[in-house]
Amino acid sequence: RYPLTKMVCTIGPVSEDAETLQQCVSNGLRVMRMNFSHATYEEANLRMTNLRKSKGFHGGTFNMRAVMLDTQGPEIRTGLLIGDPQVSTAKKKKIELVRGSTIDLTTNEEYREKGTPEKLWISYEKLSESLSVGGAILLDDGLIELRVEKISGDVVTCRVMNTGLLGERKGVNLPGCVVDLPALTEKDKQDIRFGIENDIDFIAASFVRKGKDVKAIKDFVAEVHDEIWPKSHPVPGIISKVENQEALKNFDDIMKESYGIMVARGDLGVEIPYENVTLAQKEMIYRCNKNGVPVIVATQMLESMQTNPRPTRAEVSDVTNAVLDGADAVMLSGESANGSYPVESIRALGSIAVQADKHVAMLNQGRFDFPFNKEKTFYMESVEALTYSAVRASQELNAVCIIVMTSTGRTPKLLSKFRPSVPVLAYVEDAKIGRQMILHRGVHPLLFKRKEGSPSPSDSPDVAVKTAIDFGFCVPGETVLILQSIPNEKGHDVAMRIRKVGEDGEDAELRHNAF
Repeated sequence: RYPLTKMVCTIGPVSEDAETLQQCVSNGLRVMRMNFSHATYEEANLRMTNLRKSKGFHGGTFNMRAVMLDTQGPEIRTGLLIGDPQVSTAKKKKIELVRGSTIDLTTNEEYREKGTPEKLWISYEKLSESLSVGGAILLDDGLIELRVEKISGDVVTCRVMNTGLLGERKGVNLPGCVVDLPALTEKDKQDIRFGIENDIDFIAASFVRKGKDVKAIKDFVAEVHDEIWPKSHPVPGIISKVENQEALKNFDDIMKESYGIMVARGDLGVEIPYENVTLAQKEMIYRCNKNGVPVIVATQMLESMQTNPRPTRAEVSDVTNAVLDGADAVMLSGESANGSYPVESIRALGSIAVQADKHVAMLNQGRFDFPFNKEKTFYMESVEALTYSAVRASQELNAVCIIVMTSTGRTPKLLSKFRPSVPVLAYVEDAKIGRQMILHRGVHPLLFKRKEGSPSPSDSPDVAVKTAIDFGFCVPGETVLILQSIPNEKGHDVAMRIRKVGEDGEDAELRHNAF
């Protein structure tokens, strides 16, 4: 019911209706991704409306599920085609590129809508400046490979390395090349403004290449956010998608500027040798875990379930290994957006992740040897030390959950950094802070509103524990840990309580760590 690893699910035409989306939520959708390479504003509004109407286990009038807007990004694409009647249809024009033939790639606008097997328009103005003779160009997610033989002005002459059919407006990858593209296109800016107006929680930034790209996106988001919302309202978190060699090279700078990281294995597997993708995934997850940055593993996790009701054994292994590596979340794309089995895909992803979570908990039982140190991240060192101690205590005492009261979300996020084997129940008053906490492994936000004259979870551990019982986090007789802020003359102390659920009077054991 309360898994540790979260699920990000792309909602599209097959899953956007209210009934199906409710089933998606019931089966574990925690973050709804909207892909703005395809989604219209009308479709996005429908999906957000239906998500927010869906009923979950969490309290509050606003359903505690987060919304992620995935930008199209500064892509390089081919142009339109004249089309070959032998391989085209009335709706889809295609051309056939034959192995051994040559083709000229050009940025001349005259050929934008006149693509043929001999000449093809490319959207990147600095194409000839970025390439060198002998370099590779990949079309349509790497299905067709070209090799550069000659560069003359705005024309790049290439040799076709394998036969394949090419449609219109297909993606172009330049492996190993440093390209000069803006961090955001005009379309991205319009889409982000739409998202901020609708109070989305995360923005997945496509094709970032360096930390400066993320900084530019954050600056734009902050500018638009200040126009629409008060300064006290949380800003959407930037999830940087790592999908090219340049981003891997600049990973640490990108991570420092980002709320979270997405291991976007689709384009990454085209931009770098495919045998290196798994190793890059493991390295990125390790670095994110070490720094307390949430990380999502995405692309083709259950790809076969677009057409089949059950995943392949290799896909099950892929999801399991992502969880064992330390991913905060695993993601579905076409499986839940366009496939024949959207709900079944989410159910399968959840069941695999839960089993992997149990295995991680079993491995961690009785030991505490994280492969990373206690580096200071984004909060005061003393609170980080307390969260480290709380996670360690939860394992040594076989606690079933950690309860925390938070106003900013920082303490639950720090708890998540140290990978507890039990869920973190985070009481929060701000719905958006709660929704953003959902992405972090193990953290389950619970929205509450203070009522005058009535005790709240932040005021009373008894209320907090009772609510935890009501929501199924614990039962009488089990041990829970409670982190609570206690006011004092200088501000507040943070206390850790270790408590046996259901005992009357004083806690069975009480430890204060005041800072």
